[in-house]
Amino acid sequence: MVSFNKIGIIGAGSYGTALAQCFSKMAEQVLLVSDMEIITSNINDLHMNLTVLSGVSLNMNISCTNTFSYIQDSDLIFIAVPMSAVSSVFKQIKEHQIRIPMVLCSKGFDIENGRLQSDLFEEILDNDYAILSGPSFAIEIAQGLPAEVNIASKNSKLSREIAKSLSSVMFKIEAINDHIGLQVAGALKNVLAIGCGILSGLNLGNSAIAKLIVNGLREMSELAVVLGGKKETFFELGGIGDVVLTCTSKQSRNVLFGEHLAKEGNIDNWNGRLVEGVSTANVIPIFERNYNVNMKIFSEIYKVIHNKKSLFETISKII
Repeated sequence: MVSFNKIGIIGAGSYGTALAQCFSKMAEQVLLVSDMEIITSNINDLHMNLTVLSGVSLNMNISCTNTFSYIQDSDLIFIAVPMSAVSSVFKQIKEHQIRIPMVLCSKGFDIENGRLQSDLFEEILDNDYAILSGPSFAIEIAQGLPAEVNIASKNSKLSREIAKSLSSVMFKIEAINDHIGLQVAGALKNVLAIGCGILSGLNLGNSAIAKLIVNGLREMSELAVVLGGKKETFFELGGIGDVVLTCTSKQSRNVLFGEHLAKEGNIDNWNGRLVEGVSTANVIPIFERNYNVNMKIFSEIYKVIHNKKSLFETISKII
């Protein structure tokens, strides 16, 4: 079995830090990369990421740096930055001539043209890569609570090797053969969760939320097939598993944002952390223009997020 003894993780946010804590139990060294000096010093000096995971003590074999040069001799690199930053990260990887395999953990599309994260990666780099996605909240992973996710790659051998080497009792990784569907599910579940939050904020009940999830899954899977993915992926952990978790948990920032929309009617005074579903929703009109696919649910959610339709007009269309 291939061993990944030195792991690099670009992005020291909550998810990147949680993955570092998880993999530090199997790898000899885990090196996080952050562009925030406060995070770098906290991890190195206090062995904590006080900015995003203040209650978690990090293992001693985790360290943090602000430069890519320190991770170029890693055995494997995870990229766990917001989707808006991935293109810049890919370019920096190319500049540093880092040739090792990458695991992409970001969720979303290129909001200018709806391209998948894998499309952006292949445009800039020719490294082997895999997609990691599934139902996993960062705080739970960092605390060592059980979770299982999917990994997929064009190179099925790579995804199987990563799954075998880095799976543990509490964090299992299952390899599947659909890197496209896995990306579509991981991105659009955030938009769907905003819709579920809206229904929750209006006290319309769990039955309405369940209906929205089912109809949303149907639209997501249809888009994935058009893009070259597989419908059966939406029965996997990275499909329905991730959708259910993100759409029904009060830990979900997207659900909380949807509840805010229901109560306030707009996004202007939202003071919470980054909500990926807001930016991801911008690609819905692109998909409607470019593909013959039904996206009624997602279109309505997009319109209410960006003040193109009243809240109550939208509700009448999605329940």
